[in-house]
Amino acid sequence: MLNNIFVITWSLPAILIAITVHEFAHGFAAYCNGDPTAKLAGRLTLNPLAHLDPIGTVMLLLFRVGWAKPVPINSNNLKNPKLDMVKISLAGPISNIIVALLFSMLLKMSNLILRNTLFHTFFWYRIIQGWFILLSTGIFVNISLSLFNLLPIPPLDGHHIVQNILPDPLVRQYNKIDSTYGMLILLFLFFSGIIKNILIPAVEFLYRILL
Repeated sequence: MLNNIFVITWSLPAILIAITVHEFAHGFAAYCNGDPTAKLAGRLTLNPLAHLDPIGTVMLLLFRVGWAKPVPINSNNLKNPKLDMVKISLAGPISNIIVALLFSMLLKMSNLILRNTLFHTFFWYRIIQGWFILLSTGIFVNISLSLFNLLPIPPLDGHHIVQNILPDPLVRQYNKIDSTYGMLILLFLFFSGIIKNILIPAVEFLYRILL
């Protein structure tokens, strides 16, 4: 029990970083393409409290796959709505891959520096142990957040990408899967084990490469 609390405590900062960077990237990409909606809503920030989605955060803690509260985007402010929405939607997953690479670099550097270090107190041993949990969790969660958000299910980024590259007749049919149905589909994917059996192996493959 105490060990689980220890792992969760050190994992939480990595999860908050992943969520925050993901949503900030969406807002920043929108702002760069002419839409200030996220900024006006207070979402163009690195404060994680502005981006937390209760269910998505719990999913991240329990399953290491989840989501954040979507950043508001007004496509009417964009110069080229379809192309810009694809870029904005891709910004989140791409930012998570970049952060996963940074965590990977930190982990490799920490291994080199601390590999042969002798710890004379249990306290410092646990601190270093926690640091490695944070870094490894950061790699795993950022990869999972990136791949999971590319699923073409609302309200995930993959839905917005597909929505803006499909021909108009197909878009009308595709849009019948609204956010309410999308959330039910996501919960089904989680609790049926489909996410665990299909998405997690892909995440673990990339995770092993970056370790």
